[in-house]
Amino acid sequence: MIQDYFEIERVIEDLAKAYPAQCSTTWFKLTKNYKPSKEEYRNKVVEYMKQFEYLLATYPQSSETEKLKEIVERLLNNEIEKVLQGKNSGVERRYKHYVENSPEITENILLEDSTQSQDYSTLSREIKNKNRREYEEDLANEEQRERIHYEKIIDDHRRQRKKKALTVIVR
Repeated sequence: MIQDYFEIERVIEDLAKAYPAQCSTTWFKLTKNYKPSKEEYRNKVVEYMKQFEYLLATYPQSSETEKLKEIVERLLNNEIEKVLQGKNSGVERRYKHYVENSPEITENILLEDSTQSQDYSTLSREIKNKNRREYEEDLANEEQRERIHYEKIIDDHRRQRKKKALTVIVR
């Protein structure tokens, strides 16, 4: 029987935005780097993604585990390449949100706009609300795309299983 690693494939597909991007943002906050380059941010995300390989050491040693490790390595490398090329929308959105909402940038905007009649707290609140709305819209769009993608994967998976079952019945 051919093993199906559907669950682990989904985890790796969503890995970058679910864990490494959040850890990277926290790392940059702790180092007070509020304006990392996209390359710096992506490299830090990849650094955290590579930690996923350590999880495989917890699985029992067997030939099946070796097959799983090969699959995970291939999938993980594909996802890492997407991150490095800027093709992971979750990571890119997280980077944009972090850089646009960092304290340093907010302070600069407030200083530039201080000549207007709005006071500091009102302007700060408006900037935060605008950024929050944009982030929430991006997040909602991304979630909808992911839901559609996930449903397609599930449908494809079901079709493949039915096809295999019919092949077995026909024989």
